[in-house]
Amino acid sequence: MKKQIIAAAVAASVSAVALADVSISGAAQVNINKVDGTDQPTVTHDVDLKVVGKAGDTTFTVDLEDTAADASGATSLKVKNTYMNTSVAGMNLKVGKWFNGDSNLNNATQQGARAELSTDVGGASVKLAMEPENNLYEMHLGADLAGVKVNYEQENSANDSHKIISVGGSLAGVDFSFTDSRSDSTAGILNGKGTTDAAVKNTATTPVDVATTVRATKDLDKNNEQNMTISTNVGGMKVEYQKMKSKAGTTSDGFFGTFAEANLLEADGFGITTSLAGNTVQIRNYKTLVEQDADTSTAGHQDQLTANPSNGTDGSSTYEITPTTDASRTKRDTKIIVTRPLASGATAEFTYVTGDSASSMDLEFRMAF
Repeated sequence: MKKQIIAAAVAASVSAVALADVSISGAAQVNINKVDGTDQPTVTHDVDLKVVGKAGDTTFTVDLEDTAADASGATSLKVKNTYMNTSVAGMNLKVGKWFNGDSNLNNATQQGARAELSTDVGGASVKLAMEPENNLYEMHLGADLAGVKVNYEQENSANDSHKIISVGGSLAGVDFSFTDSRSDSTAGILNGKGTTDAAVKNTATTPVDVATTVRATKDLDKNNEQNMTISTNVGGMKVEYQKMKSKAGTTSDGFFGTFAEANLLEADGFGITTSLAGNTVQIRNYKTLVEQDADTSTAGHQDQLTANPSNGTDGSSTYEITPTTDASRTKRDTKIIVTRPLASGATAEFTYVTGDSASSMDLEFRMAF
């Protein structure tokens, strides 16, 4: 009997160790959204499943995602991230393919297959990365200077040089952060994506409707973006101010929201966050400037692309955007967000937007495990 008990205990411990080498976690959310003027609400979902295998100090991660609701399942559950984390000679090595992180300027995007080597040198962090298939090489430096975090990033590819400087910290109870991102291309960047349009490059002096060629940007070979955040607590309530500017435009921003219908060029606004009857309540009031829409039926509605005769016609520094004066591009809106944890383990969040944009309501349920 004792031998059976000992054997069972050993077997249980071995099984536990084996299971401990693989962990599974995930998150899911569903949204019911109704925009004023539409006949029916839309129902969407986003499901993520993460599997991590571990051997010693090395891990391998596979992330699966499903955002489609098609009956065929052709675009359903798909691999999102696959990467290995390990160490070599005391340095951290990450190899694989994964989405970069969200920021106040952009949503995360899929990167190419890459390798990153990082370590600490003194009080600074150093990271080197490369994406051979995109001919891209990066250097990241970070340090904490008197309580202020300073980061510098430089990316170089065949046609682009991209520099990002960010600082953040706290001073006298006020939290602050600032990011400056600059991209210079030798190939004529359109919308910061390194693509060119032969029809545009061959245009000598005739204005061209931007919607038929490129997304609006004043200089086709440069894309500058800035974001500033200031926040503090007043009487138990968080008060914050955010301002962003993107010359080429962005479709998503961490504070102001997602702008799927047009690229967001500028935005600034205030927000407050407080607790009320077990709910977290956020109120944001902001002004936005979006790029022209694709309505080609209205004369003068679109931005115009005009050649600069003082330069060549290679598309590098030749063309400039003359923004339309259409007042509908500038909007002021108020967003109210109410979040509450439910006894079931899910979290419910209700968002209401009203103002110059079409009013909308969104009810979200999310959970993590």
